[in-house]
Amino acid sequence: MPLKPTTRSHLFSLFIVFLPILFTVVVFLGYTQAKIVFYRSGVDAMDRQLGTVTQLLDLYNEQIKHDRLSFTQVENKIREMFVGSRHADNSSDQSRDRLAIAPGSELFVFNSQGTLIIHHSLEGQNIFGLSQMGNGFFAKKVLFEGMDTVSYSFSEPGSPSHSSSIATIRYYPQWDWYITLTMDEEAFYQQFSQVKSFLIMIVTVSYLITAILFYRTYHKEKAFVSSKLQSVQLAEVNQSILKTLAVALEERDAYTSGHSQRVAYYMRIIGKQMGLDDETLDMMYTGGLLHDIGKIGIEDNILLKKGRLTEEEAEVIKSHTVRGEALLRKLYAQAASKDASRIKKILMITRHHHERYDGTGYPDQLKEENIPLLARVAAVADSFDAMTSSRAYRKALSFSKACDEIIQNAGTQFCPKVVDAFFQSVTEDTFHHAHHISRANELLEPIVKETEVIYTQHPIGG
Repeated sequence: MPLKPTTRSHLFSLFIVFLPILFTVVVFLGYTQAKIVFYRSGVDAMDRQLGTVTQLLDLYNEQIKHDRLSFTQVENKIREMFVGSRHADNSSDQSRDRLAIAPGSELFVFNSQGTLIIHHSLEGQNIFGLSQMGNGFFAKKVLFEGMDTVSYSFSEPGSPSHSSSIATIRYYPQWDWYITLTMDEEAFYQQFSQVKSFLIMIVTVSYLITAILFYRTYHKEKAFVSSKLQSVQLAEVNQSILKTLAVALEERDAYTSGHSQRVAYYMRIIGKQMGLDDETLDMMYTGGLLHDIGKIGIEDNILLKKGRLTEEEAEVIKSHTVRGEALLRKLYAQAASKDASRIKKILMITRHHHERYDGTGYPDQLKEENIPLLARVAAVADSFDAMTSSRAYRKALSFSKACDEIIQNAGTQFCPKVVDAFFQSVTEDTFHHAHHISRANELLEPIVKETEVIYTQHPIGG
């Protein structure tokens, strides 16, 4: 029988699948935001360094104004600070002390025409024609768009590969100088790359954990499905066995044919009159069908005896209540735990339907309200049908005479409340209808109905 997956299992499966994706998105957004913050912080640090340089230029400019130094002298001093002193071949000597800047950084100056005023190797050339300067891309952004921080790509002459740098520029209008501090992007983000590596490691670990959880969940669900499927199949087999036993029991004696169906029918309409819920009514009906199942193990020479039973034989007949309970308990041993309360109701009916309200019944001599309500209903329904059915040793009582017997035994054999409900619900029309019940249509209803926890296809991965 096809059985459907639960919503809970579907949701858990989706949770397992989407959790790492959601985590990755969150980490990516966090990484992006952190990178923006780091970028701004780095640019601010570069800009502060340029601020220190412009302050130094202001000091030198004052000395020029007071004729303490010439502009050429100042330019040479600044060149030495930026790129180091020069050799005889005009190349810079960077082995001597110069302005401290971060590794991967470069400090140079160009003017509004793009001419490099100070540079360690390209001094005097125009920045707009140099591939290693990005063909002046950042200079154009500064000169024509007024930007002061630019990311740009460049390549060394003859090299197909490209590198990226970040440039921060400050304009010193007194000398028409654009003081530029560049830093290789790899060096710029070097510290942040550790954060990136850490986040990648976290995401990788999260995917590994998810894979492990997915694997474990898949196999647990698979085992759970297999177990539940076996339980349902066993319950169906047991239902089939019970159905067969119930039919076989009544086929042994033509006089009792249809008795269990009628008892179940009366119990249901009495229970409905008493306001019992649908689930209880269903269990009451099933219990009515099975109330005499214990007689299946009693020998024919006792069960079908037409004469008076001996005391020993009577005790054997009485044992059908406990025999029936034991049989059902074994057959329902593998039922799901959620069905325990429903099965308990059936067992109570089977064991206690011969208890008497005054405490003189069997097998436990329970009294009054100590007798389970469903068993008290079964006692009235069972006795009424027994009285209105013919036996080999007596004829059936009429509807009215059987009702008189029920009234007379209210408070002694029967529960008064159940008797009241009986007379409010069982009419002569009901009585006649009960004797025309089609056994084929009124046989056992499954106790364990189609359950929603087994799957035709496993919800996680097939």
